[in-house]
Amino acid sequence: MVVISSEFNNNEFFNSLMKIKSSIITHLEFNKIIEAIFECHQSSNDGCPCNLLLTGSSGTGKSALLSYYINKYLEIYKGDSVFPILYLKLPLQAKPEELAISLLEEMDINYSNNLSLSSLTNKVVQSIAKSGIELIVLDDIEHLFNINTGRIHSDSVEWLRMLFEKLQISFILSGLDISTRLLNHNEAFASRILSTLTLSPLDQDEYDRFLQDIDSCLPFSEKSCLTEENVTEKLYLTSGGFPGYTKELIIKATRLAFNEDRLTEWHILKSCNLLSNPQNPMNLNFDILNERLHKGKIRGKSEKQYKQRLQK
Repeated sequence: MVVISSEFNNNEFFNSLMKIKSSIITHLEFNKIIEAIFECHQSSNDGCPCNLLLTGSSGTGKSALLSYYINKYLEIYKGDSVFPILYLKLPLQAKPEELAISLLEEMDINYSNNLSLSSLTNKVVQSIAKSGIELIVLDDIEHLFNINTGRIHSDSVEWLRMLFEKLQISFILSGLDISTRLLNHNEAFASRILSTLTLSPLDQDEYDRFLQDIDSCLPFSEKSCLTEENVTEKLYLTSGGFPGYTKELIIKATRLAFNEDRLTEWHILKSCNLLSNPQNPMNLNFDILNERLHKGKIRGKSEKQYKQRLQK
């Protein structure tokens, strides 16, 4: 085991992990969604707001994409007032009162605890209008569903619809695939969502580029295994092309390799086996995958055939 140089400290290591966690890969679908968000944003300024629903499985990078847009806009924003994008992760079991309070707190607006929903709503509308907010981003929109029964909080959906009308500002709603059920639940709400887009897992080429970017963030003196074909192939099939899962796996592997000079396949294997099933979207075993690939049983097959055979 090679000990890392004394010049390398815990702060540098932590910063490397943060770089991995914030890593993204811009690709065709990603750029298409960014452009759609920009158009919604501009429509607010033009006085013709439009709302967008972004869906995708957990780990596809929806929140990272939203952060990317907000940070890019922050770089070019030259105003001296409140930043014109309001971002909120919806609280669990998001009832109208919780939604209103969360928005007020996100804007750092004081409110009285005994306010009625009507008064809270008026305060939200007035505060947003006064602050010059141009775009409202609501993440984790699946929290409009009851966590135990799966039923939709109808009053919350209706409250959001009302907010659309009162504010006349573009909204970006983002959540799991189940969020599309909201459009079938409330016709008036659905009529105000002009566009629905889905962020899919990465394809193999995009995934390879993603790993190359992550490799450049690693805090080791030697090049890691992440760019080796046999490792990228196994990582892709294990992760299903989900960036979120991949980053969690590599962060765990990097922690395991803290006192070494290189991230190896062993660290990846160990980390994969440490992750629970919900964190492994393909529910694959890295050991079995390694054995099958080396025996050549699945080489040369299409991506779809890979996944079908590996799950048998």
